[in-house]
Amino acid sequence: MNYLAIPLAAVFGFLAHLLWLRMLPAPKGFSGDARRSSAVGAPAVLRQILVFILILVMAYVLGGAIGHLGPGQTTIRNGVISAAILWAGFVATTSGVNGVLAGQPARQIFMTVGRWFVVLVVEGSLLGVFGA
Repeated sequence: MNYLAIPLAAVFGFLAHLLWLRMLPAPKGFSGDARRSSAVGAPAVLRQILVFILILVMAYVLGGAIGHLGPGQTTIRNGVISAAILWAGFVATTSGVNGVLAGQPARQIFMTVGRWFVVLVVEGSLLGVFGA
């Protein structure tokens, strides 16, 4: 594993996450700030630090998955494909189930699922370029 590529992928994944939240309108009933910091308890900065740590773990696991393709198989194409497969099989499904069970509107579920697709593809691209 390229232990320099993983934090780099996490930083760009986190930036993609923040950009996604800033570009899309808040769901009905949420102000922009409430949508980005609706967790109870810790201040918004601490929540974003936790989000970054979780995205870093995501980059590490994605790097491991890409690395399992074998020597010479770490390419941008394989990084994006691996990210899309893991997104479809695990992230989209669990995010979708959580949204449905929480009673979220379909638009909000699709916005969440879409955000994680973008984050994973950004991470997969960078891990593919720099070697997982």
